[in-house]
Amino acid sequence: MAFALRPARPLAAELRRVLDGEIGGALGELGGTPDEAAIHAARRHIKKARAVLRLMDGDLQHRSLARCDRALRAAGQALSTWRDAAVLLRTIDALAGGRQAKATARALQGLREIWQAPGTAAVDTGALQTARQALQESRAVLAGHAFEACDVDALSAGFAATYRSGRRALKRAAAEPSADHLHALRKALKHHVYQLRLLQPLWPGPLGAVHAQADHAAELIGLHHDCAVLRARLAGSALAVADKARIDALAARRQDSLAPAALGICRRLYAERGDSYRRRLAAYWNSALQAD
Repeated sequence: MAFALRPARPLAAELRRVLDGEIGGALGELGGTPDEAAIHAARRHIKKARAVLRLMDGDLQHRSLARCDRALRAAGQALSTWRDAAVLLRTIDALAGGRQAKATARALQGLREIWQAPGTAAVDTGALQTARQALQESRAVLAGHAFEACDVDALSAGFAATYRSGRRALKRAAAEPSADHLHALRKALKHHVYQLRLLQPLWPGPLGAVHAQADHAAELIGLHHDCAVLRARLAGSALAVADKARIDALAARRQDSLAPAALGICRRLYAERGDSYRRRLAAYWNSALQAD
């Protein structure tokens, strides 16, 4: 399991290995002319690397880590336009998978024909080059970072800081489950998901179960966001007004079913206070070391 910290190994070396693996993995996926799967994989590598940086320093106060995070964010943003374009057709297919009136089914098919690009969608060369350069910059910055300064206490604090940001985002989303608030929750939740996966060897069973639930919640909110992207793009499409209204209503109903399920899981995930979770994680680490 490459994306996991091995407690018995030197922590500095483990952090270097994981970050180098994720940044190198993203660069590898973007070689040549990447297809849809490669772009998706590269974005996942970038998100995992950013989650590791927050584990090392939750508030990104270290200058080198902050610089690395900015470069990684730039790489992800360079690929985001392609991501939104690619997900629209999948969202239409998801909406078409349920039962709906014939008029709505025809509207969905009409929208698909409008948005269906000829051939295989590909990210433009300028965005691809921007992403590659940003990833290379992040790797260069990390080459000079003092990983030895990061210990178990720092990792526990970083985990707690990420967890607290998720609790704050959950509070806002629960009070007003708008697309923006839920998307902000998902961003914090994805950092939490990848950190749980990274730390899963500390206690594989329980942390693995929590990771699975967090990953499921993030997936639900991701589908909610996909509907929001579709609804925003729908307004400017060439579809008839009545057909736009039919699809918009269908997407809104899907969002209304996704949000409560995701929030229900998140209320359980974020039920504990950050300081308590930090102490518990440190105890897991110490127990894992003793077991080894």
